Amino acid sequence: VVRGEGTAPGQGAAGEMKADTATEDKTDEAKDAKSSAGGVAGEPGDAPAQATSKDEPLAPADAKAAVDSGKDGDVSKAGEAGAERKKSPIEEKYSEILDYDEDEDQDPGPDPNFYYELEQMYARAKTGCGAGSTPSNFLTLYHSFGYECLKRCNLHVLDEKHVLFSAGNYIQILDLETKKLTYLPTVGGRGIGSIAVHPSRKYFAVGERGYEPHILIFEYPSLKLYRICRKGTETAYAFLSFSPQGDKLASLGSSPDYMLTIWDWKREKIILRSKAHGQDVFRVTFSTEIEGQLTTGGLGHIKFWKMAATFTGLKLQGELGKFGRTAISDVEGYVELPDGKVLSGSEWGNMLLWDGDLIKCELTQHEKQNCHKGQLQEIFLDEGELITAGADGTVKIWDFETIDGADVLEEDAHFPMEPMSDIFVGDGVNIVSMCKTVTESNNDTNSMWLAQDASGGIWKLDISVSLTKKAPEIIQSYHAGPIRGIAPCRYTHMVASIGADGTVRVFDYLTKRNLVTKKCKSGGSCITWPGRNVDSKMATLIGGFTDGVIRIMALDHAEPEAHEDFKIVLQHAFKPHKGEVTAMIIDDEGQVLVTGSADDCTLFFFDITSNYMPIGFIQLEAEVNTMSWSNS
Repeated sequence: VVRGEGTAPGQGAAGEMKADTATEDKTDEAKDAKSSAGGVAGEPGDAPAQATSKDEPLAPADAKAAVDSGKDGDVSKAGEAGAERKKSPIEEKYSEILDYDEDEDQDPGPDPNFYYELEQMYARAKTGCGAGSTPSNFLTLYHSFGYECLKRCNLHVLDEKHVLFSAGNYIQILDLETKKLTYLPTVGGRGIGSIAVHPSRKYFAVGERGYEPHILIFEYPSLKLYRICRKGTETAYAFLSFSPQGDKLASLGSSPDYMLTIWDWKREKIILRSKAHGQDVFRVTFSTEIEGQLTTGGLGHIKFWKMAATFTGLKLQGELGKFGRTAISDVEGYVELPDGKVLSGSEWGNMLLWDGDLIKCELTQHEKQNCHKGQLQEIFLDEGELITAGADGTVKIWDFETIDGADVLEEDAHFPMEPMSDIFVGDGVNIVSMCKTVTESNNDTNSMWLAQDASGGIWKLDISVSLTKKAPEIIQSYHAGPIRGIAPCRYTHMVASIGADGTVRVFDYLTKRNLVTKKCKSGGSCITWPGRNVDSKMATLIGGFTDGVIRIMALDHAEPEAHEDFKIVLQHAFKPHKGEVTAMIIDDEGQVLVTGSADDCTLFFFDITSNYMPIGFIQLEAEVNTMSWSNS
């Protein structure tokens, strides 16, 4: 096989696979025969395989024999063996559902030393053509203040200094010491669904979004694009997970197919695939102890899978968990135990111990208290201890042996126990994912973990059971969810933003710092930073919120002992609208503030010079989405 530089595996410089005409050895002849048997054009002068009739193409085995007999009319042993072998009646009947036969699939896949040219493949901005059009590299990414903290398992440790997460169309690698970010673009350009890190930490996988999205496998720390797995789902990947040995990759597709696919990712080949469920599936993991066993959890279900050898070949067989007398629950977090049992979380915060497809018992705390308040998000088994994290912002450590041996009477399926230790991270914290840090010495007694907070942060936690453990520390802070508005300062290198999470933030984009954050009671919808005709100090911010409230805020210097350089002080708050404030504008003289709402279809006018006294309002017949002052 001849491969051109910078092309995909198995393709030549012209983008097509070509058979080598040189006669070197039988192995090369077999490879050439295999390439030609697929019906792909060869070099000029090669005799292509001919069909036995106009309407009947050669069978693959016959095609191999025809190509291998090119020299002296002798059929090669491989072709002869293929021609003699006949399919059994069972193989004929089930040929369409035969997923995988390891003996027949001998394609070695791409060369181990092959890498894709990401620079030539990544998604670029679409611009016009012809003279005077904007070039695609007209804008380049300078810095990102974003982090998709609501995405499941969007925080991974690469080494002792770097963590990995996604935001928009970019993979971001954060240096925990210097806070420097490294960016990797995607190929599809429609967003990122999921990320997974290889057990060796030498590779990481990125599942994209978009029509027939790719799974991109990057090498670390070179950040070269090593492999691309194609056509595993229709619209987006919801979750990715490597096997403990690292040779397989499991992927979950989102709506509409919810496809569970097992990959031989180094060969870019699909081993097995099956529809995981009829509703949203949140995650998939391999068993760490039992090879070929997987678990999926999602909306109102948990499912237990086996890669079983049947008379029709290797199959994925799934068994749906039966909740029985226990209320049906969404399953976000779970862990496979060494003996094959599975421990899952629930919406109400308790743990469910599964033996096969049935619930053996429900673990609670004493006096009928739930293990967590709200959804139990994560469960880990680490160094003989069981760790849980929930939406209540609490991390708890449990005795694994007690849980593993839990047994109850049939009349009462609850098993009460108390945690060995617990850590309350903070008010309003919602832990959706955790990952253990690594040290240079790879010390197994390391107790430091990083936690993904759905409220917009990355925390560093010491979960050791000791009196000298460190307090939780927030190391990064972000908007949680959509950013609804931004407003740059006209005379400084600062910009204000407002998010659906109700936070107002001010950034210095020159130094790439988040200067100050203020949390409000309702979600933000729009923001403006008035000029000097309103405030000579340029310290005023005006925010609109989803409950119809307008807040006038002032930026001021913080106290010396504060962690931030500035603080945001609320000066005025009034509620002119019944619904979300969707637009705000100030006239050129800085005297009149106009606010509009798409919900109640009204415009309100305020006199800025009279401490924002209302002037009047106008009822419109259409939604207000944007406004501008005329030049006259």
